[in-house]
Amino acid sequence: TSHFSQVIEDVASRAILLVDGAIAKIGSPKEVISEFMAGCDDTEVFEHAETGEKIVVARDLVKRYISVDRGVVRAVNGVSFDVYTKEIFGIIGKSGAGKTTLSRIIAGLIEPTSGEINIKIGDDWVDMTKPGVEQRGRAKEYIGLLHQEYDLYPHRNVLDNLTDAIGLEFPKELAMRKAIVTLKMAGFTEEKSKEILERLPGQLSEGERHRVALAQVLIREPKIVILDEPTGTMDPITKIDVKHSIMHSRDDIDETFIVVSHDMEFVREICDRIALMRGGKIVEIGKTADVLAHLTEDERKIMTQAIPPA
Repeated sequence: TSHFSQVIEDVASRAILLVDGAIAKIGSPKEVISEFMAGCDDTEVFEHAETGEKIVVARDLVKRYISVDRGVVRAVNGVSFDVYTKEIFGIIGKSGAGKTTLSRIIAGLIEPTSGEINIKIGDDWVDMTKPGVEQRGRAKEYIGLLHQEYDLYPHRNVLDNLTDAIGLEFPKELAMRKAIVTLKMAGFTEEKSKEILERLPGQLSEGERHRVALAQVLIREPKIVILDEPTGTMDPITKIDVKHSIMHSRDDIDETFIVVSHDMEFVREICDRIALMRGGKIVEIGKTADVLAHLTEDERKIMTQAIPPA
C-alpha cells in the first residue's frame, strides 16, 4: 500500500488505484500508474530567479552532545555556508549526517556550541547565537519551520489550526479566504481546500495532514522557510503541486527556502544550490547538479529517492 509509484512498479504483480474509497482502476502496475498520473501537469516553466543579498551567514558552526554510550557526539562539526534572498537552498545527506540539527540552529530553536550564525532582518544582522527578544527572539518570527515530526492540534479543525490556534486572529470571512489561499499554496485544489476547513486532523490522510502543516508555516508569510523532509508523505502528484507552490511563493512574495531532504529527485528539481553533509560536516556545496554528481554509491542507495540514470 503506497503512493510511491516506483515502489508499486518495482514490487507488485498487480495493482489497484483507489479514488475516494472506490476502485478506479485494476491491472498491471504500469497501467494503474499511468491512470494515477493521467492529467498530471508538470510542464510549467519557471524563470531563473535572481537571488539577492546574503540573508543567512554561518561560520564554523559546531553543535556537540554528550551521549552515555557514545561520549561526545558532534552532530554539526565546523559548518560554514551562506544563503541568499529568494534562493532555494538544499541540505542533503544520509540519516545522522547532521541535517536536522543544522536546520534547528538556523531556525533559532537550539544554540550552537560554538561558531557564528547571523540572519538579516530588514537592514540589521541578528546574532542567532544570543538569546533574548532583541537577538534570536527577534528573528524567529520571520522564520518558518516545518518539522519532520510535525504536529497539528488534534481537537481543532483545519481552519482553527491555520488561524487562532497559532495566534493569528482574523474575522471569520477573512480567515477562511486566507486559509483557502494558503492551502492552495500547499498543494490542495480550491474545492478540496473548502471541503476540509471544518475537518479535524484525524479525519485527514497522512499526506493531507502534512500539507496542512505546510500551510500552517506558509500562512505567516515568513521571510525564510525551512522545510525538513517536506515530501516524506506526499504522493507524486501532490509533490508536483508543492514544488509549484514553493516556486510561486519565491517569485510572488520573495520568500527564501531552506530544504532539508532525502528526496534527491525533489532536490534536483527545486534547489538552486545544495550542501552535502557527512558526519556533521559540509563536504560539498554548490550548484545542485554538481553536488549530486559527487554522491557516493552508498549515499545513492540509502537516500530514499535514488537519482534516475542520466
